[in-house]
Amino acid sequence: MKSNQRIILVVLLVVLVGASATIGLYLVSKGGGGTSRSLPAGCVKPPDGFLIIASNLGFNDSITHGAPTKSWPIITVKQGQTVNITVCNIDVQAHGFQIKHYYDVDTVGVVTVVPGQVLQIPAFVADQAGSFQIYCDIFCSIHIYMQSGLLNVTST
Repeated sequence: MKSNQRIILVVLLVVLVGASATIGLYLVSKGGGGTSRSLPAGCVKPPDGFLIIASNLGFNDSITHGAPTKSWPIITVKQGQTVNITVCNIDVQAHGFQIKHYYDVDTVGVVTVVPGQVLQIPAFVADQAGSFQIYCDIFCSIHIYMQSGLLNVTST
């Protein structure tokens, strides 16, 4: 193959990859083409707790709330409060779920929530004041939008 033909081939390949990436990001930003499902059985907000929905729009529709530049979802509790969280995956791909310091790879390992799964996070006491990141720890097509959740623990 001649040098000019190689250059043309490389340019065409770069244009194709760029166009594919642009279309993919557009579809993800618009909800991924309707890949979300209805809530699985048992996907309910715990009494005095919080419900996190993992979907093709992020955690609790974080894409529409300005993630990743704006924190979402935001859970605010008082120091010493018991925290109950249910996570439901209504997407067609698996997602991870972690909360720095309270429910992360150092305390529970990697957590994968498969499509249709309802995960009851074991109740924990928010014993340390501060802001703790809520995030997905496994790669997925909307990973960037699932990195900016916060658990805010206010001092008593």
